[in-house]
Amino acid sequence: MGIGKSINKGLKSAGKGLKDAGKTIEKGANDTGKAIEKTANDTGKAIEKTANDVADTIVDTTNDVIDIAKDTYNYAVDLANDTIKRTESIQATVLKSTEELAKAGLDTTSKEFNDLSKQVEKQVIAGVEVIKDVAEEAYQWLDENACRLALTSAISLGVVTYFTPKPAPGDTGTITSTSLSFMATPVLYTADMAAKMAAATLMAEICVDSFLLIPGVKGSVNAKLLKNVISNCIYYSLDCAALWATPAGVGIAIGAAVAPVVATLICTSTCPNGFSKALGA
Repeated sequence: MGIGKSINKGLKSAGKGLKDAGKTIEKGANDTGKAIEKTANDTGKAIEKTANDVADTIVDTTNDVIDIAKDTYNYAVDLANDTIKRTESIQATVLKSTEELAKAGLDTTSKEFNDLSKQVEKQVIAGVEVIKDVAEEAYQWLDENACRLALTSAISLGVVTYFTPKPAPGDTGTITSTSLSFMATPVLYTADMAAKMAAATLMAEICVDSFLLIPGVKGSVNAKLLKNVISNCIYYSLDCAALWATPAGVGIAIGAAVAPVVATLICTSTCPNGFSKALGA
């Protein structure tokens, strides 16, 4: 074979090789493109499915919360319309609150404590108003009894911590109880209702911040409503002058007159008639 023929043959072979290589490259590119496209599609579908699943979960959770809030509200309405249920509810709350306060170290044996506890029972039995906002905010409490057990314990510890004097002069409980007693003293033996309302409102402002630190209270009721309820509780308890006259009695007064009402507000979405409004409103 001549050199020319060999070169021609080599060129033909090389050309064929290049052509085959081109097809291979083209096929590889096409396969890669399809693979990328498929991956992109699969990823897109996966993202879409995840988004839909998350959306469904949010909707389901929101619906559950709404349903629970509705049930809580309906229960509160039933309680407001049923004197027997209302009586059983507040008596159970006062009893449990008294037990937990005693466990926490508060003196619950005095006549004054008993008088204020009975006053709370009478206020609730006389009639309550339903607070819809609390039913929506306190939806995590699925059962009144479970709420009562947990919340009375937490509130009792909070009362002893924040409203009873301790040996240390700089202790929060010492400072708060001393301040509240000082504010109450000028109106303890007066018939001036306006002065008592003004004092109770100012005292409630101090109490609200402490109550909102208590687990179960924070996040279950807004500060304005809580302040109104507490100011009413304090106002009606000021007649029990012996407790408010000294820092040592402040925690006892709050434990008897305020603690069970706040527990009732959160656990049943109700409070004594008129207590949701500011004093004098």
